[in-house]
Amino acid sequence: MFSFRVRPKIRCVTPMTQSEIYTRFDTFLKETNKPIRGKKFRDHIELHVTKEEVHYWSPILNIIFKDAEAGTAVQGRFGPHPKVWTMFMFFYFFGIALCFFAAIFGGIQLQLGRSPWAFWLLAGGLVLLILIYVAAQIGQRKGHQQTEWLLSFCSEVLKHEPKLK
Repeated sequence: MFSFRVRPKIRCVTPMTQSEIYTRFDTFLKETNKPIRGKKFRDHIELHVTKEEVHYWSPILNIIFKDAEAGTAVQGRFGPHPKVWTMFMFFYFFGIALCFFAAIFGGIQLQLGRSPWAFWLLAGGLVLLILIYVAAQIGQRKGHQQTEWLLSFCSEVLKHEPKLK
């Protein structure tokens, strides 16, 4: 499951109304034999795996419902736990900032005719960004089975196969 997607999305349109979808989610969450739990909010649903199955890379599926001409538009996004997502975004931001400032400082050093040692920091920042991306891909691979559980659960509830993008 190698992909350039960081947070895969699902989209579909179902002929059911939002209230019917909420009712079906409640019913299916109580009756499912899959290790899935969920929370219902005013305009979206958040699906997780149960505490017994959860690990560091376990996905969360946030599903938003909007009225559409043919029923209800369903949009969902897979992602890690918010703490994991925040940590990755911090490291991405740090790596990008390191590359940006190292490139500027190295350029200034070159303009002044000095040894541009800051370009080594730029290379280090690029290596950091690549390592973070590889770690995210490994995490997606470890959470792939649970992602499939959440996706198949959504398919059952919506009576429709959402497209994974």
